[in-house]
Amino acid sequence: MQNTTKQSSKILIPDKPAFELLFREYYGDLCSFACSFLKDLPASEEIVQDIFFNLWTKRDVIEIKTSIKSYLYQSTRNRCLNTIKHIEVREKYKLFNEEQRSYNESIEEDPMIESELAQRIENAIEALPRERKRIFKMSRYEGLKYREIAEELDISQKTVENQMGKALRFLKEQLIEYLPLIGMGVYFWFNNFNYE
Repeated sequence: MQNTTKQSSKILIPDKPAFELLFREYYGDLCSFACSFLKDLPASEEIVQDIFFNLWTKRDVIEIKTSIKSYLYQSTRNRCLNTIKHIEVREKYKLFNEEQRSYNESIEEDPMIESELAQRIENAIEALPRERKRIFKMSRYEGLKYREIAEELDISQKTVENQMGKALRFLKEQLIEYLPLIGMGVYFWFNNFNYE
């Protein structure tokens, strides 16, 4: 009776003819197997070719615990699943970018929405408590550093930092629905701390 215990053994391909024989025996079936996952013959062929390339170049160090056939099929399956995951992530990112671009273009073409955003920003600033609003405007509109605001208002720089932090958190909460519309310039305007 044949011993069915799986033992780790190095893949030994003694020479190029032996490798070519292995390639001819499994290449077509592995491509079909990969294509059952990817539904894309050129991509499937590329994966199988890459697996055989790695098998040849790393033949002295690769170890398997199954037959060479099982190793090739498992490698193909794993590579296909990784490719599918990569494609899904890429497609989601592409879709997100297209939606953002479409959304931003519609905003740029609609001065009403741009005006509404400006009004919402102004309303949010005006809704700040009096001293917090004053500190925020001194920082963002007058361009004063926290140290200069602290000196002018005769308060500590730490108080200025705390008030600005609270103001920025409040504004972000008020403008959360507009965040996709707010460009990097406005984002920087909100988040650029004038510590010195």
